[in-house]
Amino acid sequence: KRFKVDNKRERYLELGEIKILLEQTKCKEHLYIFAQLALQTGARLSTILSLCKKDIKFETNSIILTDHKNSSTYTGFYNDMLKELLIKHVRGLNSNDRLINKHKQTIQDQLTKIFTTQFNQDLDKDDRKNRVVTHTLRHTFASHLAINGTPIFTIQKLLNHKDINMTLRYAKLAPDSGKDMVQKLYKL
Repeated sequence: KRFKVDNKRERYLELGEIKILLEQTKCKEHLYIFAQLALQTGARLSTILSLCKKDIKFETNSIILTDHKNSSTYTGFYNDMLKELLIKHVRGLNSNDRLINKHKQTIQDQLTKIFTTQFNQDLDKDDRKNRVVTHTLRHTFASHLAINGTPIFTIQKLLNHKDINMTLRYAKLAPDSGKDMVQKLYKL
């Protein structure tokens, strides 16, 4: 009889690890922009690589994201620091030019080198649950939203999840998960 293996990815980057990642990617503008977009929108790799200049809305700090998995579009948001970086980056680009003009495998390979040296040193190659991979950036986005008290339905919308059950995995990270209520019980 086989044991059922729980290998759902749960790993997300802590704040200190995010700083390390951003520091490691700063030397390659395309990689730094990719990491920032992934961490601020939660978009998947294919979504970010399909972004064009025309998808950025500087007036509202928003960006139109194409979800290739669900064949839909949705809106993501970014902070003022990324806005300034994007303004500089898109100068000279035409409306239909891609923000990141690199192949998927190039991005994957460059990020994997960073993940391996910075976060995955002591992990088995087949440890799907704990290894940091490109998709970990999406989990990081959602996890930090939950940790900061973002309502689960807002997280669902920002991730463009069609089913709330996909989003509920982040509910356990929310500060209102009940921990404080249990701590207050039975104060005699």
